[in-house]
Amino acid sequence: MLRSLQSARCALCTQVFQRCLPLVRHKRYFTVQDASAALRPFYFVVHPDLFGQHPTERAVNENSLKLLNEYLAVHPSLGKTEPKEMVFYIRSQDSSGPGLKQVKICLTTSNLRDTVMAILSTCGLSNSHVPESSGIMYGTNRPIEWHHTYYTATGKKNPHSRKAEKAVALTLRSWLQLNIQRSRQHEESVRYIQDDIARLLDRLRRELCLKDIRFDSVWGFHHFRGCLKSFDRLYRDHPDFLKFVLKDRTLVFSNSTGVSRLGEIVLSSEDVPQTWFTLLRSVGAYEAVLHRLPTMEAKLSSLLNGIQVVRREKTHCSVMAEEYELLLNKLLNSLRRCQDHVTSTFQDQDLSGLQLVVEGEASPLMLSSLGQFLIPASVPGSLVVDCIKEHRAKAQQILVDIQGFLKEEEQSRLEAMDALGVSDMKKDESVTPAQMISCCKRLVEEHWRLGVSLADSRLRVSHYYSVMQDGQICIPWDWIGDDD
Repeated sequence: MLRSLQSARCALCTQVFQRCLPLVRHKRYFTVQDASAALRPFYFVVHPDLFGQHPTERAVNENSLKLLNEYLAVHPSLGKTEPKEMVFYIRSQDSSGPGLKQVKICLTTSNLRDTVMAILSTCGLSNSHVPESSGIMYGTNRPIEWHHTYYTATGKKNPHSRKAEKAVALTLRSWLQLNIQRSRQHEESVRYIQDDIARLLDRLRRELCLKDIRFDSVWGFHHFRGCLKSFDRLYRDHPDFLKFVLKDRTLVFSNSTGVSRLGEIVLSSEDVPQTWFTLLRSVGAYEAVLHRLPTMEAKLSSLLNGIQVVRREKTHCSVMAEEYELLLNKLLNSLRRCQDHVTSTFQDQDLSGLQLVVEGEASPLMLSSLGQFLIPASVPGSLVVDCIKEHRAKAQQILVDIQGFLKEEEQSRLEAMDALGVSDMKKDESVTPAQMISCCKRLVEEHWRLGVSLADSRLRVSHYYSVMQDGQICIPWDWIGDDD
């Protein structure tokens, strides 16, 4: 009787163990694909296309998205993720508040799901759609809460602590001291990739007789090397054809595929080589379009008393030749219908000292910081005339001053490079010449107080602090000094 009872107990334990075993062994990891899907609501509210009337904020979001994409792309390969801070602009949900709200997102965790949750939470977005994950699952999602002595012993931050942290102003000196070594480590870890890129660029330029090869995408240098290697294989398969098509051309790896309005051959970093080859076979068909563009621009100029029509390319946004032709044609038709208004407004006044840029239909009608009139193709011609009339004097003054500003900006940049000993110094598109000049002058005046050597570093003036995956150092143009 006792023996049969023991056998029954063993059988029961075996059944329970077998039923629980799948739960114990089942794993559900939060992947980069999960992160991309979970962040769709976030991408919707910060997408640059939603900020057509706010070019500065649009550029900030473009640069921050590039940083975030790079961060997420390499996240699985990092054993420990270093903190990163980035700035985004979102539209305020409060109708009584300002139209746009600045949001600072600080990525401090090495857990990919926690990173996504933090981004959504910071922007006030729901996170109920984010799938669960925590490695091994035991049939429950209850988080582990460690005793406070664990955090004391390990030096880790207690996420459940309710103690308010005192906000401390982050100075350039303190941030550099904390991050310069990380920048050096990143530079060293990717040096072989950068050398590989330089080698491929040099050989392809030389063998294909290219004017230039440029990478102008939101993705990082890993993707650039991948593009170059894929293109190199395509070149080896069709050497004579590519030499014929690309001679004296500029090749750009960007976010779209086509021939730009500047005549540059643009290949999307997300397309396969076969798609690239299909475009390259049809490059000759674009010559007629490129030939028509100057004639259409001259006609547009004549409709506005000789105003200069210039082409402006934005970072990560190449306007294709056929698209630009459609935009020009739409604006030409609009202005032809209001020539009486042009004549009565400007009469025979010469407007050749002004500059006009034809933009996409979602762009704002405005005067840019460079003194150029940005004209969306969909706007009525009468509004174009009124805008030019209203801001004409200001535009002329900016164009007179801008050359001096750009010259002073370049001089300030070179002086800052010399004082800091950096190998390269650039700025984000959203940083104005006046902001760049102010930043560079302060760097020259206070370089001796930084407390670290920036020799041979690469510096980028932006709106936030960050260390890029290739070691490039981003600093805000209005950085805080120790005496500020």
